[in-house]
Amino acid sequence: MICREQDGYIVMVKQHDHGRLAGELAAWFKEEQVPESVRRDEVLWAIANHDRGWIDLDETPFWNDAEDAPYSFIDFPVVPKLTFYRRGLNEIEAVSSYGALLCSLHFERLIEVSGEEDPELAEYQKDEAERRARIHRELEQRNVPIGEDELFYDARLLQFCDDLSLYMALNRPGSPKSEEHPWWTDGFSGSEDFKFTSGRTITAEWKDESALMLEPFPFTREVECVFKLRKVSRQEIADKGIARAYRETPEEECRIMVIARPEEEAADAEGSAEQGTGGQ
Repeated sequence: MICREQDGYIVMVKQHDHGRLAGELAAWFKEEQVPESVRRDEVLWAIANHDRGWIDLDETPFWNDAEDAPYSFIDFPVVPKLTFYRRGLNEIEAVSSYGALLCSLHFERLIEVSGEEDPELAEYQKDEAERRARIHRELEQRNVPIGEDELFYDARLLQFCDDLSLYMALNRPGSPKSEEHPWWTDGFSGSEDFKFTSGRTITAEWKDESALMLEPFPFTREVECVFKLRKVSRQEIADKGIARAYRETPEEECRIMVIARPEEEAADAEGSAEQGTGGQ
């Protein structure tokens, strides 16, 4: 579950809903040459399904007494979290071997960034390294080997779309830059590797409650993002418990338009006009 506090409510977004949004964002990404056409559908499906291991787990949230809040994907206990990581990866591999490899690498990076230490983690990482090596061998035997540049790019694409989808769930729409979640105060890590950024890191800022501006702009068009959430009252949680309060809270739709900064749009339009003049 993805959770944030807002005015006496806990705003909650299911992991798989966030994941599906990441997949929609990836479909409009502007980089021309990758994902390789032979694997494009696999990559987009894997990005949309990278958090499918949480589907059943998010049906009923669990309460974290120490934090006086629901357990989220950030602080969920390691052992059950790894169980659901494995489950999700097994389901992904049943559909796409390359997708499982990509998502396994993604979870490996998240574990390294978290700095968590647990004996179960070492066993999980060993098992996943073996999964990835096996998939590499199997794809080579099927004459569809993986290029290192291809895998690096696809991993960056998953990382960015995952981050942007999380950004919209963890930040209150329309909030000032000073209230931005600390994960993104310096922009989206890794986005500087995309060729169209020319080494710049993509940053975000709310224009208003319904529009999020990105610079440099990473999509081929403005993208309308729609995802479901529940605003669960803390008073209802105190009265009924988290499970019942969550179940009885109706889902709402959140709609956010992802757009370029106006100055970037103007620069792009000016560049297009100059190209048109030069061609006459």
